[in-house]
Amino acid sequence: MASRKRGRPFGAQLTLSERKERKRKSERERSREKIFIGEHSERWNRLKDQLKFTFNFELAGFLLDRYDQSQPIVEHDVASSTPMHCQAGSPRLFKEEFMQQIISDISAAESGNAASDLGVSGVEELEPGPSSSKKSKGTFKYASSFLNPLELSIDITEESDAFEGSDDETSYPSFNISIGPRDVTGIEDCPCEEAVFPREDDDEEEVDKEEAEIGPSICRVLCPDDYDQLLDSHTALVYLQQLKALALKKVDPLCKTKGCGGVLDIGIKHIGSAVYLKWICPNSHVAETWCSQPVLNRGLHGGDLLISSAILFSGNNFNKIELFAKILHMGFPSQSSFTKLQRKYLVPAVDDLWEEKQEEMTAEMADKDLVLLGNGRMDSPGHCAQYCTYTFMENDSKKVISVKTMDKRETEQKNANLEKLGFIRGMQDVRERGLQVKEVVTDAHLQIGAVMKKVYKEVKHSHDIWHAAKNLGKKLIAAGQDKNCRELLKWSKDIVNHFWYTCKIANDLDEFMGIWAGVLHHVVGEHEWFLPYSDAGPSSCRHNPISEDTMRDKEWMKKGSPPHEALRKIVLDKRFLHNIPYYLNFRSTAELESYHNHMLMYSSKRYAYTPPVYRARSILAALDYNENVNREPIMNRDGTIRLQRTYNKKSGRWSVYPVKERKKYDHVSILLQKVLEKQIADREGYMDDLN
Repeated sequence: MASRKRGRPFGAQLTLSERKERKRKSERERSREKIFIGEHSERWNRLKDQLKFTFNFELAGFLLDRYDQSQPIVEHDVASSTPMHCQAGSPRLFKEEFMQQIISDISAAESGNAASDLGVSGVEELEPGPSSSKKSKGTFKYASSFLNPLELSIDITEESDAFEGSDDETSYPSFNISIGPRDVTGIEDCPCEEAVFPREDDDEEEVDKEEAEIGPSICRVLCPDDYDQLLDSHTALVYLQQLKALALKKVDPLCKTKGCGGVLDIGIKHIGSAVYLKWICPNSHVAETWCSQPVLNRGLHGGDLLISSAILFSGNNFNKIELFAKILHMGFPSQSSFTKLQRKYLVPAVDDLWEEKQEEMTAEMADKDLVLLGNGRMDSPGHCAQYCTYTFMENDSKKVISVKTMDKRETEQKNANLEKLGFIRGMQDVRERGLQVKEVVTDAHLQIGAVMKKVYKEVKHSHDIWHAAKNLGKKLIAAGQDKNCRELLKWSKDIVNHFWYTCKIANDLDEFMGIWAGVLHHVVGEHEWFLPYSDAGPSSCRHNPISEDTMRDKEWMKKGSPPHEALRKIVLDKRFLHNIPYYLNFRSTAELESYHNHMLMYSSKRYAYTPPVYRARSILAALDYNENVNREPIMNRDGTIRLQRTYNKKSGRWSVYPVKERKKYDHVSILLQKVLEKQIADREGYMDDLN
């Protein structure tokens, strides 16, 4: 008898893309059933046991039914050994006194004496985030961490990232760190695009639209026979001033050419986005001509130039806008005309304005010791990038001061060297402008670290704290996959938060080590130890006393147990401790990451651009960001800040941030003026440009 092939035959027949889609579908289905209850998990489980429920959905249904119920409570025997499933309209009912006690326990806040395990080093109340300069550490509160441990979620799923049918033997659960408040009720939802595009004011009163007066010359579409007048008619871009001139124009119906006298007919001709009207007699005599747009130097129509400018300066794509015009049957400049105008006038105007803005920023920052945030962004995902844009942002003002774009051809087709080259050119640009750099903050890029040690020894090099915390969390999650170390997963969130807190308050490696190593004692219930780990380190935890009656959401580890030993290896890892000096200034590149997300508006990773155009689009993103980075939040009528929220599908959490003033695009007006100046001064014409 032939042996049956092991595995899942159905999954083996699916392609990789089908397996991915199948996995994403199953994850979406499970995500709909997930509810984040935070630190109330212990109380939830205790209540479920008291009510003798088997599943979480039974308890959830019971509580929802109790909330909706308005009728008097009917007594019911609690001591039933078989739990009853809750059904709509017939909830399980218990004795009144017992239910009042349970409901009161759920709705009431926890006692102020209860100390949570999340405050590993005494982090009770917390600050909003990394600041531009580290606060004085001579005196500190227990609340010196900017990250609330209750808002730090490390999502752990038991499902492997490997797809069905994969041969990978090692797989780890998904892991992410997200910050967000627990209570986001009553806050308006905000789509992601409003972070880039202007937001309409809700307080503006709607203007009643007056019904247009219907005259004999106004075309109306009221039946299917009239659809052709709307769907098949051609449209054009018309300037109002030119339209007014047409209305005032008086043309004799007869040709005035000597010996002709023919009746004039009106001919219509589209040239680019413009439309021409010509009054012509049967003998081809042109009596009058009208154009819907102003005509610029060398016969270029103003509409063609401004359409091309609007496409580039708004970060749009020519093909999409051309399709928009095609659907409307509207005249539009050709692809070749757009490309030539872009190369001849638009890109040089962007370069000129960026140079002027850089000179202004250099004058503002000439006497300052700068802390620069640096990071590179590839033009496409994966390892097939053609360009890399390296950006330096000033930490205090959050303004982009340097943008350098590299082509893969400059690094012998090696993508791995693009970010290093961008960093070198960016630092050279900043130094040549006479700016004093005190500190540079990047991710843990090995090549950049080598350059800093070799070339810029006098400049402090720091690493992004968020990446360090994420890498630490990955190590904890990976160690917790061992069946003997599962207990370590429950402490992952607290250990990561302790790392943030320690980096926040420690001045040097010796002080960091003294506080950081205390986590090994805290997790086993020891809050005081005999010898400190360093001369400047404490010999006790920094949190408030924890009594035996304190309500806890997890059990202490056993000293010397497998999870405790696994934690010891991670906490005291030599390579990990060797990199700690890079995190002691507590710097974050979160603002720079936000700017990289903003760049997608101007240089999407789905399209390919020529090197000058890609550089210009990167600069446009910087001009837009710098102009709007200091917008003030909008205040409600009661004096509070207006908030809005967005939902992160990956973390399953809401993010809340203030609604800011509408964006301004004053730099676009300046760019359009520069474009017109270059076109008017042009003596060659863009059609003759072959470069």
